[in-house]
This record gives sequence, C-alpha cells and structure tokens, in this order.
Amino acid sequence: MAPGRLSGILGKLPRVFSPDLIVGMDTMDDAGVFRISETTALVQTIDFFSPVVGDPRTFGRIAAANSMSDIWAMGGKALTAMNLLCFPGGKLEVEVIEEIMIGSSEKLVEAGVVLVGGHTSEQDEVVFGLSVTGIIHPEKARTNSNARVGDVLIITKPIGSGIISTANKANPLKPEIMGPMIAAMERLNMYACDVLNNYDVSAMTDITGFGLLGHSLAFARSANVGLVFNAEEIPLFHGVMDYVEDYFPGGSAQNQKYVGDHVFIDSDVGQNLADILFDAQTSGGLLAAVRADQAEEAVLALRECGDENTAIIGRVVDNPGADQPRLIVFP
Repeated sequence: MAPGRLSGILGKLPRVFSPDLIVGMDTMDDAGVFRISETTALVQTIDFFSPVVGDPRTFGRIAAANSMSDIWAMGGKALTAMNLLCFPGGKLEVEVIEEIMIGSSEKLVEAGVVLVGGHTSEQDEVVFGLSVTGIIHPEKARTNSNARVGDVLIITKPIGSGIISTANKANPLKPEIMGPMIAAMERLNMYACDVLNNYDVSAMTDITGFGLLGHSLAFARSANVGLVFNAEEIPLFHGVMDYVEDYFPGGSAQNQKYVGDHVFIDSDVGQNLADILFDAQTSGGLLAAVRADQAEEAVLALRECGDENTAIIGRVVDNPGADQPRLIVFP
C-alpha cells in the first residue's frame, strides 16, 4: 500500500494506549516495542510479499531475511518466528511450497531463530513471509526518531533491487546482475546490527518498500531534522542504471508521490539516479545515523564483517523549516 495512504489509515484506528508501549505506529518505525519488565521489551514485526525471484528456495531465504530485518533495525535480538503462506490450492506443486519453507528455515537457523508455527491460506497467488518476535532492553531500542544533528548517515547494502527484479520478470537477466542482488537480499542484517551495536548510533531503520527516500522522510520527520545526501556515494546494484527507464515499478512511483515536495534533488543528479532513490527494496540494508567521529571506523568494521558495499551517504542537519524540503540530494 502507498505509504501516504497507509499512514492515513493507521491514524484513524481505535487503539488501546499503554505506558509500556515504547514504539508504536505513530512514527512508521520498523517494529513495535512493548516493555514487559524493567530490563526486557518485546520487539514485534510481520512482513510478507509475492516472489521477487523465480527459484522458490531463494525466495524463502529472501523472505525470511526481510522479515527478520525489522528486529535488527531496532537493535534487537530475534527469537521466534511464524510462517505466513498463501498459495493457489491445487495449482502449485507441494515441492514448491516445501522449497520456499526450506529456504526460509535455512535463514532462521543461521539467525538462531526458533520456528514456532504459522498459518496457510488458499489464495490466487503465492505470498509468503513471517511474523517475528525479538527482545531488547527498553532503553536501547533504536528507533527512527532520534537522529542527531551532525550525525553521519551510513547505508549497508546497495539499492535498486525493485527495478532489477521487475526487469528480470520481463526478461531473465544474466547471473552477473542477478547474483550480487540475490546475495545482498539473502544476507542477514543481523551482522550489521551486531557491528553497529559497538558504536554510538542515534537512529536506525532498514530500507525496504518505501525506498531510500521514503524511509528517510519518516526518519527526518520523526526526529524533526533534515537529511542531506551525496548521490554519488549511494551504492547501486550493478546494472540498475540500464533498466530504470523501462522497469521502474509502480510501488516505487507511489514512493515519489509520498515524498513529494519534501525532497529537493539537484538537477545535476540526473533523472535515472533520482528515480532509483525512490525504488522499493526487498530485504534492503540498514540506514544508520552514527556519531561523526565514529563513522569511518564503523564503515570499515561493517565491510570487514561482510557488508562490503557499506558507505557514508550523507549527514543529519537542522530542521530546515516548514516551507523547506527535509531531504536534499546533491550530486
């Protein structure tokens, strides 16, 4: 659903208010955080989507990595998961369902997350994902609402997976394009979270369906700050510039409408690169606001840990004011 429409619906829902709700729906954060004791809070999330690749086991791995990512985006530890599967009854071989679930379980095992159950439903199309529960100390939850002016913005994975996935559905792409993207989508953000836990991070989110600029707008609004990006430093998946004109997804176009006038993109950035900044991602990387004097060291540590495309892509600035864009992108 388009982010603007979603936020409007959420604002109308009747709710029970609790002093133990640390992170709820108001800031469009990655997961809910609910305190159950002085030292422990639950971190809860859910996500599911249709296949982004043709191989069912690969899809299962990506879906699991994507679903668990929200726990790590909050700085938490993932504990349990439940499968959510919709499939066309009588039209899909049981072996395909098996492969999806095996792929997902491989990632759960890698993360040390216990599968405790799930739910299936017969629908017209395949949709798969997981609900995930984790824990964190109530005072250590990393939300998207505390970014400090002067912090440096770090991203841990390239962007452009939505465009490449759409192009691949139309005409299968070569392994040299699909391989690196699949590897990135399968990679757990658990590793980046573990590294970033060693640094002074004021705010964090993962880049998924709302795209880099869509998630960044929530980041900026929630903290009442501005974000300035250096477009040339933002890592892109190999080949994405070749496909953006013909395969820009409809969901990414919704992200452009949502961000609207809240962004200024310098004309020297170029239209193709500007479009990629709105591209809806699947199992994207973490976007973290890190203390400036620790940023370079954090980038090196993240790269050494396996997130080789980690880069510094911008900085947090003062709130630009009501009549100025919160997001600014320079070449």
